[in-house]
Amino acid sequence: MAEEKKVVVIASDGSDHAKLALQKYATEFYQPGNFAVVVYVATYTEISYGSVALIPGDPALVQRIVESEEVKCTEMVKKLSKELDDLKIEGEVVRVNGEPGPAVLEKAKDLKAVYIVVGSRGLGKIRRTIMGSVSDYLVHHAHIPVVVCKSEHHHHHHGGDNHS
Repeated sequence: MAEEKKVVVIASDGSDHAKLALQKYATEFYQPGNFAVVVYVATYTEISYGSVALIPGDPALVQRIVESEEVKCTEMVKKLSKELDDLKIEGEVVRVNGEPGPAVLEKAKDLKAVYIVVGSRGLGKIRRTIMGSVSDYLVHHAHIPVVVCKSEHHHHHHGGDNHS
């Protein structure tokens, strides 16, 4: 009877789109025996990769920025864990660092996940290139199925013409 749980990786950056993907998973894909691992990609908002080293001469400032980001990340992990609880999904939140696409994929491989769920965001161009490229990356490089959850602009109405 000791059936292996099927691990499903849900990529999250803590955004509303990611939250929507989690909800969609809960309502449409979740099956008993699934174990959801929310892979939270900590993208530092105040600082971009590499630029930390470029802030001249004030290690204390860098330290403060990093610490405040750490606090945000920890809060986000708590928030995501609560969302799992609220949705009554068995699972856990795992935080990864690095480039979001490869980091999520790496984790999915480690966990032998059966598929990956990711949100696709319809925000402004700049943000979309970040999250959009993550779903693109996963779709193109994953060795397992990837479910890309599109967000409806108007949550109350499905179908019909799209006002975008």
